[in-house]
Amino acid sequence: MAPDGVGNELKHWVKTLYPGYFASVMATGIVSVALLLIGVPLLSAVLLGIGSALFLLLALIYLWRGLAFRADFAKDLMDPTKVFGFFTLVAACGVLATRYALGGFVAVPALLTVAAFVFWLLLLYWAFAMLLFSNERPIEHSVNGSWLIAIVGTESLAITWVLLAPMLPEQRGALQLLSYLFWTFGVLLYLIFITLIVYRFAFRRIQPGDLTPPYWINMGAMAITTVAGVRLLQVAHPTAFIAALHPYIEGFTVMMWAWGTWWIPLLIIIGIWKYGISKERLSYDPSLWSIVFPLGMYAVAVYLLGRLPGLEVLQPVAPWLAWIAFAAWVFVGASWLWSLAKGLLRSTDRKMGKTPDTSS
Repeated sequence: MAPDGVGNELKHWVKTLYPGYFASVMATGIVSVALLLIGVPLLSAVLLGIGSALFLLLALIYLWRGLAFRADFAKDLMDPTKVFGFFTLVAACGVLATRYALGGFVAVPALLTVAAFVFWLLLLYWAFAMLLFSNERPIEHSVNGSWLIAIVGTESLAITWVLLAPMLPEQRGALQLLSYLFWTFGVLLYLIFITLIVYRFAFRRIQPGDLTPPYWINMGAMAITTVAGVRLLQVAHPTAFIAALHPYIEGFTVMMWAWGTWWIPLLIIIGIWKYGISKERLSYDPSLWSIVFPLGMYAVAVYLLGRLPGLEVLQPVAPWLAWIAFAAWVFVGASWLWSLAKGLLRSTDRKMGKTPDTSS
């Protein structure tokens, strides 16, 4: 039975809430970072405020869902196609921590980093234990692009550890080591997951509905890995261990960026096939935020790479990419608001006994 009234509509929405809705915070936060880097601080600050408010609102909603709809919440945690969506919480904490750290804050990014680390530990071992002991689905019904959000969460911690190092000089060595460990672990995890995803693409039948927006994380995971690598290269007062690894980190970082760049045309081709050739209807879906985030992260990656010696040729490209990411954020955000408005109108019409006008 369809929910009746605004209150029941809201409860139904919370009950069936998309596990990866914190991607909206990730997208807002990284576009804020991109705009800050290219010299648009006011707009960046506005997006930081929106992202922070979204974070708090979604935290309350997810807490509500976990308490009021425990069965549905638990079902998502046991679903291999959905469980990795919860890593958007880890990445949201990491992205906001990064933006606050770049703004000169210390306590807020430190608290967000600790929270991200706790959620990362719990979710990572839960997901692997679930896959090991309870999942019986074949690969084509298990693997999707949302798996790579685990890498995004891992690399977001690599970035925040290294950004905190100058603020906590007494912990400089430990934080730089943690950053390197999370950076390289994220790379290893990506290699495992992307192998499964490419196998899924190449050797199992693909339907348009299978190619969901989180597959853009194929590129976004490499973009954030690039950012983490550059942050390690740029750290002030590197330890002897990190300094010795500079050539390796630099070469591997550029290689990861090249691999991420290779994905962009293929993802565009997939979109053309999905929405153009296969005529799948394009409408608002919360997973669309998983397209905005990679675009913003790629802009940040190109900006930071352009600051490395020999890669200055990339500098003029970064502002264009940042504005493309902002335009995508505006489009998806406006689509979300329009979707909410239509939902409220339908609820009001049902409550008043009217038949909704579907002509539009």
